[in-house]
Formats: sequence, structure tokens, C-alpha cells
Amino acid sequence: MRSLRPEYRSVGRQTVREDCVAVFKAGCKVALAELQELDSRVSFTSDIWTSSANLGYLCLTAHWIDKGFQFQKRIIAFKKIPYPHSGQAVADLVEKIWTDWKLDDKIFAITLDNSSVNDLAVKHLESRLSEKMLFGASHMHMRCSAHILNLIAQEGMKLIHTTLENIRELLRHIGSSGSRLQVLNSILDELNLSPKKGLALDCPTRWNSTLLMIKEALVLKGALKRYVNDQGSIKGPSLEEWNNAEDMATFLEPFLDATKIFSSVRKPSSHTYIKEVWTIRRLLLLENHKDSAILRELAVRMQKKFDKYWENPNLILTLATIFDPRYKLIFLAFCFKKAYGEGREANARLDYIRDWLKKYYEEYEKACMDQDSSVGSSQGERHISRKRKLDEEFAQFKSENLDLHSTMSELEKYLQEKPIDTDEENFDILQYWKQNCGLYPTLAKMARDFLSVQASSVASESAFSTAGRLTDHLRTSMNSETIECLVCSKDWFGPKEEAFDLNKYLPLIRRSDQ
Repeated sequence: MRSLRPEYRSVGRQTVREDCVAVFKAGCKVALAELQELDSRVSFTSDIWTSSANLGYLCLTAHWIDKGFQFQKRIIAFKKIPYPHSGQAVADLVEKIWTDWKLDDKIFAITLDNSSVNDLAVKHLESRLSEKMLFGASHMHMRCSAHILNLIAQEGMKLIHTTLENIRELLRHIGSSGSRLQVLNSILDELNLSPKKGLALDCPTRWNSTLLMIKEALVLKGALKRYVNDQGSIKGPSLEEWNNAEDMATFLEPFLDATKIFSSVRKPSSHTYIKEVWTIRRLLLLENHKDSAILRELAVRMQKKFDKYWENPNLILTLATIFDPRYKLIFLAFCFKKAYGEGREANARLDYIRDWLKKYYEEYEKACMDQDSSVGSSQGERHISRKRKLDEEFAQFKSENLDLHSTMSELEKYLQEKPIDTDEENFDILQYWKQNCGLYPTLAKMARDFLSVQASSVASESAFSTAGRLTDHLRTSMNSETIECLVCSKDWFGPKEEAFDLNKYLPLIRRSDQ
């Protein structure tokens, strides 16, 4: 290299590692300062991943909404977790990360997938954090909605297992040979369809990939049937199986839409939870009355799985719906009456939500008042005694002379106002609260916390793609500290709107290096 370019200076492996560590340490300082300055709570997502070297890693991602009502996300840890991955081990590691980042008193919720290990881990965390969190940490656990949708959809797909296997085997047979794919492309050309460079197979544990495989096969249905008839070397799906696949693809389309919404990591998704869950619920109930025997059985199976997880919707995610000014509490009333009629159960469920909303509001209102009084007390207390009597008299005068609406709480005013009518596709819920934080200061503070909660754990799962590329079979000796540096730094300094400006923090990096 030097013979080609004498001024070139090669950089050694150790130097590269030290530079990466310096960037990571600088990012830690910036992120820590950012989190410590927060006047809101933080929500988290977490998941566990096994590398190609069979080492377990826990990813913990923080989510919050800053003072400017911008949605923020940071991977704050990607650490090796000791085997066995028990609930105790998960809880110990998560708690240590929270302590290291000084977040013990800022935790609002954590979203995890639906494993028994995570359930046990949450129980440990709840017992340890009960004194630092609202209502004894009893509402901190969010079950990953995308994972629940996967379980519901997989339950339905078991019914057409043979159909799926026949489609999968046919696509695998053609895609595994260039000559067979060429034969299929010649048929596609005769049918005026675009040629295929390859045929994508599904991952059987990911229902959405199976749906995409079915949809592609249905587009190629005519060509695939002709291929089977011409070649005679493989058996394809029967006419009934093709019909079943078509019914299934149509049936599962709303599930795919909901999965995409729940998997959003760059904007709030918690306020969409009830609408998406009730859309799925309504679909399953309606399809029970269809003429198709297979759809009736499909809906019955999926309804059982739905009821297991969503008969009683998550409280925090349900409350988050109320902070969408298009829906407020009246949307929940609508959903409950649609589901349970005009009887006692619908009213009881709505009262339950209303009671908890009031409890949370009172806690936030008290915190806001304490914060205001602490600011006021810093100006000195010598004038308080002489002003107290005047303040008390003025408070009495207000209560006697102001109208009813003026004495309502923020919450009452907000709920009494008519939900706004706006274009759903373009509505920016954070912009609404930014514009109305002066009118509803306490509710705006609540909105920042409730809307930061993630409906799925996808934000942490997505880090595993980066980690997988870092720890392939050629890099299995890379230590866990270096892996964490690279994964976190890519998230912090990557090409996205909320990323750190690397140039801005070069002085910190140089100091860390020294």
C-alpha cells in the first residue's frame, strides 16, 4: 500500500479498537447527561439474543419524549448475560444497567416478549422497584404486541399446515436450481409476468414472512400450476389448497397492518394499541359467521389465543389511547359497548379505566405541584407567612365566584372537549401536545410518559441484525465489551434524526482517548 501511496499510514487492529471504545465512552457521557436532565420518565424494551458462538446477549433500549416533544431512542446496553438465562439473571442484569445509568427513579415501563423467563424477571424487578415507581411498579410490564400477533396468527396457520408445506416445498424445489428457475421464468414471460431472480422462502416462526410467501405464490399461481403440470417431477398444491391459501392471505392482511404499526420505533405506537387490538377482535368475531368452513375454524382457534392475551387489554396501553385527542375516553366507551353491549360489563370496564386515569392524573398533578413549590421555595420563605392569609382568602373568593368550567381540573376539561376531527394519516400526536402543553401542563407531562411506551420489543430485536453481522463465524473471538461498543455507537451516531452529532462531541472523544 505504501508503494502505491507513500503518505498512507496503516492503522493497527488495536488502534481501531481503542478508537471505537473512545467513541463509545464519549457517547455514554452524552447519553448519561441527556437522561439525567430529563424531567420525564423513561420506558424500555429488551430482548435476549444468542450469537453464532452460542453466547447470550441482552439488549436494553431506552425510549422517551424530550422537552421539545421529540421521540427519542437509545440502546443503552448490549451485554453478555450469564447462562442459564433465568428470570433472576435477567432481572439482576437489567437492574444493574438501570443503576449504572442512574435511572432507578425514572422508570415507567418495560416491554418484553411473552416468555416465562421474562414474566419471572418482571416479578423480581417489581419487588425491588416498588418504592421508586408509581403504584408499586404493578403496571410496568408490557407484553410485546407483535409477538402476541405472531402467536395468534401461528395458531391459525396450523390449520392449513399441509397447504403451507406444499407451497413451501414447491418454491424451494424451483428456487434451488437455476435451470428450474429458468423454466419458470419462461412460463412467466409467456404469461406477461415479470421474471424472478429467486423465490423467497419464509421463516416458519415468523408468520408475516409466511404470509408474504403465500402472497407471492398466489401472484405466480398460474405459472406455478403450469410448471407442475409440465414437469411432473413434483406435486403442487391442490385446487382446494390454493383456495385455502387465498382465504388465509385475505384474512391475515389486517394482522400484517397491525404488526407494522406495533413495530414502529421512530414514533409513538402505544396510542394505537386499542384500535388495532379491537380491529383484530372484530375481524375474528365477524369471520365466525362466514360461509367458509375453514375460516370459521380458523377464527375459533385464533379467538381462543386472542382471549388468552387480550381479553383484558393492557392498562397502560389502554390509557395511552386517551392521550390521542382524536379518541379520548369516548373511543374506549365505543369499543367496550361494541364488544360487550349496553350492559353492566361495558360500564364496569370503562369505570375501571376512568378510575385509573384519575389516579394517575392525581399522582402527576401532585408531582407538578411539588415541583412548582420547590422552585418557589428557593426564592426564600420570609414572605410566605404574611402572604398566606391573602392567598387563602383569594382561593376562597375564586371557589365562590368562578363558574363550573373554570374550577374543572385539566383532565375534566380535556375529556369534555370534543375529540378533534383530522386526517388520521397525517396527524402528529406529539405536535398536538407540544402546542397544547400550556393549556394542559399536567396532561402534557403524562402524555410524554404514556406515549413513550412501546407496544412491541422490536426496537431491541433490531439491534440483533447489527450484532449478527459483527459476530459472524469470522469474528467469534471478539469480546463482549467491544461488541457492545460497536452496537451502541452505531445506534447513537448512526444516520438518523435523533442521532448524536459525532463532530460535536469530538473533544469528548479525544479526552476519553487521552
